[in-house]
Amino acid sequence: MKDFIKWLGVNEKIAKVAVWLLIIMVFLIVTNTMLESIGFPYYKITYDNLININVSKVSNILSSCIVSILNFYSIVLLVFRMKESKNILKYAILYMLIMWLISIIFNYAICQIFIIGYIIIFCYLYSSKKWKYALYSLIAIIINILLQWISYTYKAQLINFANVSDITRAILSIDYFIIMGIIILVKEIYIKKRGENND
Repeated sequence: MKDFIKWLGVNEKIAKVAVWLLIIMVFLIVTNTMLESIGFPYYKITYDNLININVSKVSNILSSCIVSILNFYSIVLLVFRMKESKNILKYAILYMLIMWLISIIFNYAICQIFIIGYIIIFCYLYSSKKWKYALYSLIAIIINILLQWISYTYKAQLINFANVSDITRAILSIDYFIIMGIIILVKEIYIKKRGENND
């Protein structure tokens, strides 16, 4: 595993986060299947069971911050290499703070406009004002929107997202972030292979 991470040129901490997300997803699937098979469906990790858990306001805020930062990374890392993750962190935190302020003051539509504008401007400036990176960021945003739409279309039939807590929303987003992580990993492997073939 370490050799694979080294070959990709990825930060080991980021690789560990991706691996743990995958482990959590597999754990959820296996646990739910096991509980169903032994006759304990009421203990499954489902939306109906999750909304009955009392969570503190701090947990809700923390989970909302994590989702916001992961969402930023899932778009930006489609444009830039994963080795840039550490340098991008401060911009992800700034994005999260501004998003939080906008969500308090304005409505959902303004938040979405801000997301698109911030990411395009960030990618343009971070790439030393190269317009092609602004275009790449727009493509990454479209991919992100499509995947979120696919992920939430099915869930929206069963869940009223207006009434869920931030921590429940974060748990329901795990599958989406894993899919985005796989796409980013495939992109990294492709760029690495292309670089090796050009040498």
